[in-house]
Amino acid sequence: MRKEIAIHCDQRIQTLLLEALENYVDVAFPPHSSDCAQVARSALQDAIAGLRTEFASQGQASYNKRLRAMFRKGIKLHYQLQEADSGRSHAAERELSLAVVGGEPAGAAELERARSQDAGPTA
Repeated sequence: MRKEIAIHCDQRIQTLLLEALENYVDVAFPPHSSDCAQVARSALQDAIAGLRTEFASQGQASYNKRLRAMFRKGIKLHYQLQEADSGRSHAAERELSLAVVGGEPAGAAELERARSQDAGPTA
């Protein structure tokens, strides 16, 4: 029996997750790297394509639990790069994304709350 983790989130979070994972594949497993890296790259690309298809057809998706650690690394790297580029924290949005790939549902309200926490108090 396959162990799956379900992802239930709104479309904006789906887009963020897919972007983060695609960026991770490109950075961590570049084309023309070692054979092992190419196998990992291919497996992750297949998983991302599966998520994209399920999100489009069902509005939710699931993935093999064995990929969880790589998905988490991908999200962390994505936000690390975002923070380096923007010079501001994305900690709350990162934690929300990590929770979603861990199986916790989230919607637009949770994303907006995370973004407002990251923006800090307004003057």
